[in-house]
Amino acid sequence: MNLKPNISGISRYWKEGEDDRREVAKSLGLKPDSKSDRKLVDFFLEGLLTTVNSRRRTKLVGFGVFEWKKWNNRLPTGRFVETWRLTFKPGRYVKGKYRGQ
Repeated sequence: MNLKPNISGISRYWKEGEDDRREVAKSLGLKPDSKSDRKLVDFFLEGLLTTVNSRRRTKLVGFGVFEWKKWNNRLPTGRFVETWRLTFKPGRYVKGKYRGQ
């Protein structure tokens, strides 16, 4: 996994319906159009990303567990691929847990 990809030329903020940073800001009671509130959400997400990328299993009590798992499969070309995938398992007692609704 490339930990420092070249992201030059990529806009950090997408359109309203495409970027869920706005939803995170709204759920925290922040204004998604405020630059200072955008930075606050970005700092939180970057911290979470750094933590999850730095270890194989990240447990956040009362929230859930992020875990990197090996993924082995065969491509349609017949070539065998071995890589990693990130899984998330919500905690047992998370309030308002997604139930497919």
